[in-house]
Amino acid sequence: MLEPRILDAPLPEGLLGFTDGTSTIWLDERLTAVDRRVVLEHELTHYARGHTGHCLAVIEHGIDREVACGLIRVDELGEAAAWSPHPIVIAEELDVMPETVVDRLHALTDGERAALTERLRDAYWAQ
Repeated sequence: MLEPRILDAPLPEGLLGFTDGTSTIWLDERLTAVDRRVVLEHELTHYARGHTGHCLAVIEHGIDREVACGLIRVDELGEAAAWSPHPIVIAEELDVMPETVVDRLHALTDGERAALTERLRDAYWAQ
């Protein structure tokens, strides 16, 4: 598969990025650097799978979780969450979107959840 062209363009309100699945990925030119990083990973996954056009919500959510797992390691999540339980604060620490933090939390395995719980046991806010 060829590497896609990545173009920044003004996209309609609410559309952060999309791909034709064959040659190009378009990203909203108004994205912050952090948002661009996450949206690009999401669109690269669509591109790699050859998705063209709109996907079902279940596919979108699955890709969101896959991207979150790729961008956020559990040990990093634990260190960031030790500072604050709020997804916005954690996201800022990890250079991802707050939605990506929430997606990562939803994708935790039992073992990851146990490790995160153990790491946060002595967090000042958990008292």
